[in-house]
Amino acid sequence: MQVPGFFLALMGWAATLLLLENATRLTVNDRRAMAVCSWVAWMTPGFGSFVLAGRLATDTAALYVGVTTMLLTVIILLGARSRTRTRP
Repeated sequence: MQVPGFFLALMGWAATLLLLENATRLTVNDRRAMAVCSWVAWMTPGFGSFVLAGRLATDTAALYVGVTTMLLTVIILLGARSRTRTRP
């Protein structure tokens, strides 16, 4: 059973997000972009563990990574757009 590989990838992505939160040298947009890119970097082997176990076909796993990446991007962009801006 290869589910621990997926959870390991999910925990790795969460740890990457925690590191990005404390990266003061990066702009907010850079942190958002890196969150999406790190999702792809962590979830490719995460879904690959299901392919290795024979639970998913390769094209289905690639589709899941692509769809979840697009959804994550939309959520981040909507959150950035709906953020209220105050003037000093």
